[in-house]
Amino acid sequence: MQNETYPMIDALEDLLDKERTAILSGALQDMGRLAGEKERVLAAGNISVPDQGTLDRLRRKAARNQHLLTAAIRGVRAVTSRLNTLRNGPGEMSTYDRAGQRTTLGSHNRGTLHRRA
Repeated sequence: MQNETYPMIDALEDLLDKERTAILSGALQDMGRLAGEKERVLAAGNISVPDQGTLDRLRRKAARNQHLLTAAIRGVRAVTSRLNTLRNGPGEMSTYDRAGQRTTLGSHNRGTLHRRA
């Protein structure tokens, strides 16, 4: 939405839309550049106080992007964890036998090969 009265608001709104597109397309490497652009727009000093509706729209877009970015970060962490499990094995697991004694399953010597004759 173009706003002739508040060009800084237009620029900020365009950047928030670009940020959303980058998050949804998985271009997380663009986040640093977009953050820098938002800082430059806000530091330009041509700040006029827009109406409440415009402020609410900007707030909603920023909150939406924050929610999307948080979900993307959770996804990256889940993938990293899964890749580590696949690379290193599931690790140890503790269980109890019939007598109630704790038994550890899994290998302490991960990554070593044993040769059988």
